[in-house]
Amino acid sequence: MAKKGVLIMVLAALVAGGVFAQMDFNSMAKNTVTVDFGPTLVGLAWKQVGKLIEDEDTGLSVSGFGIAGQYERQLMSNFSVAGRFAYLGMGMGFTETEDGLTAKMEMDLSSFSIEAHARFYPGRKATFFLDGMAGYGRLSFGFFGQAFGYNDYTGRYERESVSFTASRNYLKLGAKLGWRISFGKNGGFTFEPAFGYYHAVGLGTEIGKQLSDSMDGELDSADFDDLFGIAEKFIFIGGPRVSLAFGYRF
Repeated sequence: MAKKGVLIMVLAALVAGGVFAQMDFNSMAKNTVTVDFGPTLVGLAWKQVGKLIEDEDTGLSVSGFGIAGQYERQLMSNFSVAGRFAYLGMGMGFTETEDGLTAKMEMDLSSFSIEAHARFYPGRKATFFLDGMAGYGRLSFGFFGQAFGYNDYTGRYERESVSFTASRNYLKLGAKLGWRISFGKNGGFTFEPAFGYYHAVGLGTEIGKQLSDSMDGELDSADFDDLFGIAEKFIFIGGPRVSLAFGYRF
């Protein structure tokens, strides 16, 4: 009889727990829209580095900008899925004039990513989360050079230019952990700090090899492998990730 009583109490507790959990899920805010300024900080850091090397006499300048947006949908009280789009771009320009001739050079690296996220919230309040990600990324490189002006030796105005563009696709895999902090009773203004690591799997020909091929092999692709390797694996596509997202939960 005592065993039956204990069994009834356990079943009652499980049913009550299930009901309350369902009620909690039914009443909780299920949508979250955020803008992540983590990529913005990377762009600003590049601009700060650029200030150390910028030179008004030679016209050397740098630029950088990044941003990301995410929509998250709660499927259960402790599980959600999200879609995210991210952009990061960095550039450098150079201008110099000598003996009536002006030389200009511009280079830029930019990336965009489309990611699918699955989040698990182990705590009852659905604040701390573990995030798994799979996605697609694309890194693009552009170079433009131009020289123009009046040539004293030939006695004519001359202009020469060269340009090159290349891009590469990537599969992205990664994980993050973070906190979703809402300042309302049920949703409202939300702040999400998070950090993690992304791994980039390159698809197709390396950008350095494309650059070398465009110059008929005059430049060894190995000269660029380290540069583009660092860019794709640790900055633009993969590498450590810090997220500082602000948004609204409803």
